[in-house]
Amino acid sequence: MNDIQQEPIQLKTPLPLRPEAKALMERHGCLVERGHVILPVGSTRQFCWQIVTITTWYEIILPDRYRMLEAYDWRQELSVLYLSSQEE
Repeated sequence: MNDIQQEPIQLKTPLPLRPEAKALMERHGCLVERGHVILPVGSTRQFCWQIVTITTWYEIILPDRYRMLEAYDWRQELSVLYLSSQEE
């Protein structure tokens, strides 16, 4: 699935979120709340076929083209986000 979202994508995240990760995501238009990250409208979330594990992996691209990787644990319904320190 590589659809551009017409509504914000909400991800449940483990606590606590590191302050530098929160600041980086907010700079890219994400709303970071306790236990949740809301991605801005226009973000894409694409299943990564090349990575096959128990955890489901997605590549996320925000409207400003910032990329991150999501590891989704469907058993706990939690997303762990891997952020790049490189910004476009």
